[in-house]
Amino acid sequence: MTHDASLDRAPAGGIVLRWLVGLRWAVFALLAATLIADEALFGYHVRYGIAVPILALAGGLNLALARRVRSQQGAQSALVAGVVALDLVAIAGVLAASGGAGNPFSALFFVHVALAAALLPARTTFALAALAACLFAALFALPAGACCPSHPEHGAFSTHLYGMLLAFVLSSSLVAHVLLKVRRALDESAAENAALRRRAEEASRFQALGALAAGTAHELGTPLGTIAVLAGEGQSDPEASDAARRRARTIAEQVERCRVVIARMRADVRADELRAGVEVGEAAVRGVAAWQAAHPGVAVEVRGDLAPRRTVPLDAADIEAALFALLDNALAALGPSPAAAGPIVVTVGDEGGAPVISVEDGGAGVPAGLTGRLGEPFVTTKAPGEGMGLGLYLVRTLIEQVGGRLTVSARQPAGTRVALRLAPVDP
Repeated sequence: MTHDASLDRAPAGGIVLRWLVGLRWAVFALLAATLIADEALFGYHVRYGIAVPILALAGGLNLALARRVRSQQGAQSALVAGVVALDLVAIAGVLAASGGAGNPFSALFFVHVALAAALLPARTTFALAALAACLFAALFALPAGACCPSHPEHGAFSTHLYGMLLAFVLSSSLVAHVLLKVRRALDESAAENAALRRRAEEASRFQALGALAAGTAHELGTPLGTIAVLAGEGQSDPEASDAARRRARTIAEQVERCRVVIARMRADVRADELRAGVEVGEAAVRGVAAWQAAHPGVAVEVRGDLAPRRTVPLDAADIEAALFALLDNALAALGPSPAAAGPIVVTVGDEGGAPVISVEDGGAGVPAGLTGRLGEPFVTTKAPGEGMGLGLYLVRTLIEQVGGRLTVSARQPAGTRVALRLAPVDP
């Protein structure tokens, strides 16, 4: 459970230890104070030679725990479970020396069962509850008259004490079960709130990126217009060679593509206003072809079911933009000699009834420290100055807006596979 794992982290672990130290001081101070009351009020024969050393040992252990708190070390589930188990044994020892099963302060067993249910895993909690029940039952095995005249062997009071033992077993089991259920519900609620908070933060960042993109689009309009005019003049220049005209035509095509991209960077464009639906296979082929036109020296192999049969709630420009980002990342992963690593493989297929587009490269793969984090903003495998980690983040955000999912996994024997699992349009 997530709650159990929190014991291993500071400051949560330090808070747990502080409360545990305080609880132990209270419990054993109460036991020490009741020793005189047990003898004076209940007529029990208190064996101080047994009870006092047990309390002193418990106090020494608590001092060691207090030092751990001061050193800001976290608590671990195993440590808390061990301390609770020792406390239960210590409580049983003090009770055995001051009245046995007849001592009304046997109810203190219940405190540690509740503590275990609040902090520890279910299996450990029920194991400690069973230990407490066994220790309580062991008090009944004390010799008659050894601690008090109202020992379980003496009539009606004996029946009452056995009833207390049964009530303890039933109530501790019930409380442990209920507290574990409540804790699990709180853990799930906390995880859901954390996910909502994370999505809200990502939405805020995405909105900021949209505003930045709108400003960038505005600033790029004028230089792109100038480049388009010069490219047009180059195509119509009668003195230009055929090669120069081809270059000018390519420049004009790329400028037009930039204008389309810029038109889509308006901050006021919403996802639900754009998704007319597109057939996956055809859009993927066109996107790869457009990318290869800008990277003619890079080998890209397209595989899978390319028949335009599955429609997703995106448009062709969305698929093209996503493939451009994934193919750019794949090319960067191949390093300075992309031909030596083999072709980039784009696969269009179907997994579990959902269309999937994957891009695979034979590069170095994802470093272990970044596994599971790619797709977060500003997380990248590229060297400083070569990328900001926004391309994959924007693709992931785009796909998730329409119910899809982006996954990054290792490719065998080497490289990376990035898959876009898309949500199909209902027929």
